[in-house]
Amino acid sequence: MLKSFLILILATSITIIISLAIISLYRLFNYSLRDKQNIGTDPDSVSIIDRCGSILPYWLPLLEGLQNFGQQILPDYPFSLMSLYKQTLMPFVIVYVTNPTWAFLIFFILYYLFVRAKSPIRNRPFMRFNVIQAILLFLINSLLGATFRALPIEFRMSLYGLMLCNTLFWFVLLTIFYSVIKSIEGRYAKIPVISQAVKIQIDNRS
Repeated sequence: MLKSFLILILATSITIIISLAIISLYRLFNYSLRDKQNIGTDPDSVSIIDRCGSILPYWLPLLEGLQNFGQQILPDYPFSLMSLYKQTLMPFVIVYVTNPTWAFLIFFILYYLFVRAKSPIRNRPFMRFNVIQAILLFLINSLLGATFRALPIEFRMSLYGLMLCNTLFWFVLLTIFYSVIKSIEGRYAKIPVISQAVKIQIDNRS
């Protein structure tokens, strides 16, 4: 139990340090750019419908991340947190795991509506940005999960494997939580690399 607790503290500390370093570098290279050059927008111009609609797609990468990493490391967290997880998110994860075709169906529906060149919904740029970003986070989580499961089980159950799993788990939670908060505020999220890739995708499809 003490070993697991130390692993959690160490992994969380490393994740926070890495996140702060990435954010600092990102701000350093983009400090001189104006908000409108960084996909900025006036929050007052974003409707409630766009804000609520922008939050929903993030369920996809969240459930994927919980399936890939949360199921393995959450039992090592304090019992109160695990109990909260069982009462809130775990039922959704179970449905997600037992019905994998739903995830791909939702993925293709979102792709058809927002991503493809001749998408029927093109006049809601804020929703489109968040949908594409959620899809990109979903794909990244799927790739990271598949890569992690491909590692030898001896490594996955070792100290370094658990540290890696914790880091990936917190990466999932922090990026999604940050994106949801920005959606509620009516502002575009600025996740290093990921948000820039979304902007390039939107510019190429415009």
